[in-house]
Amino acid sequence: MPIFQPNYLNLEYLFNLIYRALTQAHVGQIPAEVIFWAKLVLLGLIIFFGIVVVALTIRIINLRRDEIHDFLSLLRTDSSDQAIRNQQWEKIVTYLESDNQSDWKQAIIEADNLLDEMVAAMRYPGENLGERLKNVEPSDFLTLQDAWEAHKVRNQIAHESGFSLTRREARRAIELYGQVFREFSFIP
Repeated sequence: MPIFQPNYLNLEYLFNLIYRALTQAHVGQIPAEVIFWAKLVLLGLIIFFGIVVVALTIRIINLRRDEIHDFLSLLRTDSSDQAIRNQQWEKIVTYLESDNQSDWKQAIIEADNLLDEMVAAMRYPGENLGERLKNVEPSDFLTLQDAWEAHKVRNQIAHESGFSLTRREARRAIELYGQVFREFSFIP
């Protein structure tokens, strides 16, 4: 019994066995019929895997094309969709110009809803805006920190009863939303 029993796959030994078997085939130790069937099986495997590689390559190309098409469709929307978003943004800005604190809060809530709509249209997974923002890759979303900062203000409005909002804070939050929307040409 050997002292050392390896518990790994020795590829060099395996390839050496295959090499010796193939070289001995030329000498005549392996019947020609076995070599014929081995070549036939190997040829079939090569053809099968070649077809698989081609099919997967075509599938990947189609998926990439669909991804690019979907992304560009977000950027190039028809004029009616752009007009609706512009109206929503102008409504938000109008709320912000009011002297009433509740209008400022309404502006932030509507801007947050518009951000949620934009991020959902970009197909980031999640039940709400917070979850979707967590799934955003920072390199894909340069104004991600601005989105988080503005969303936190919205959460304070929504979850803290008696939250007092100054005009300056409201303008800052809306400006953050605006920077995010302009990054993706969601508003002019």
